Amino acid sequence: MLSRTADHLYWMSRNIERAENIARFLDVANRLSLSGGNARDCWQPALTITGGTEAYQERHGQVVAVSVISWAVLDPANPSSIYSCLRIARENAHAVRSVIPTELWEIINSTWLELKNIDGHRLREQGLTGFCEWIKERSHTVRGATHSTMLRDEAFWFVRLGTFLERSDNTARLLGVRSEGVTADTRVVSASAQLHWAAVLKSVSAYKSYRALTRDDVSPAGVADMLIMNPAMPRSLHTCMDTVSTILERISPTAECTRMAGAAYARLHYGKLSELLANGLDKFVSQFILDNNALGTEIHEDFLMSS
Repeated sequence: MLSRTADHLYWMSRNIERAENIARFLDVANRLSLSGGNARDCWQPALTITGGTEAYQERHGQVVAVSVISWAVLDPANPSSIYSCLRIARENAHAVRSVIPTELWEIINSTWLELKNIDGHRLREQGLTGFCEWIKERSHTVRGATHSTMLRDEAFWFVRLGTFLERSDNTARLLGVRSEGVTADTRVVSASAQLHWAAVLKSVSAYKSYRALTRDDVSPAGVADMLIMNPAMPRSLHTCMDTVSTILERISPTAECTRMAGAAYARLHYGKLSELLANGLDKFVSQFILDNNALGTEIHEDFLMSS
């Protein structure tokens, strides 16, 4: 496969996954704020997770709900807004229309065309929760079309690679919010902290799964264990790195990025939570994000450089 084709497929899927994750973060922030949470405590994490705090403050200053929503959803100047993510996804999909199934292209294109017609007034009419549900639904539809229509060739695997590398980054960033001082032994916390960690679970659709697996109260260590170590959890770091490693083994078993992904997966698969969090959850998350970025850079150098 031409490297430029692989590049388009990879970034198409990464940006669709990113748009979905931003919608998940915003939906949880909105629900927390409606339940009486402090406005800054509810909305600041959405900026922290997407890495746009400094740019937001330069443009808007104080963290308030309406400005954060506008910045994260519709602002074309924000490269991590849902608007920008879906625009980039559509541009990349258009570049490989001859490679992807017609159904997949039509879903991505129609999503972008509908989003272009949404302004602040329409967003307020629809409601943030309804909008976020629509974004998640469209992302799920894209993945469904990918699975049900694409030939299992290199094109399919680069689409999946982008999805799971982006997902691992977002799960790690989500865990990083309020992670300072958290270890594998942090089981008893205040009611407000429980509310935060329950929101973390809800943002990745894992709250019911957590309750099904344990009768314990929601705790930082319990959430970390599930979202880092659990191989049955679709958005856990373990699952993401397992999938990334398997895909790279299929594409090129001898590539340097394949070795890096395998090493990252082995640390999660064979490690213990107490060992991984020996220096604190915040240190683990910071190192994971650095390693994940390095893996993404190596994938780009090995496969995605323009030819």
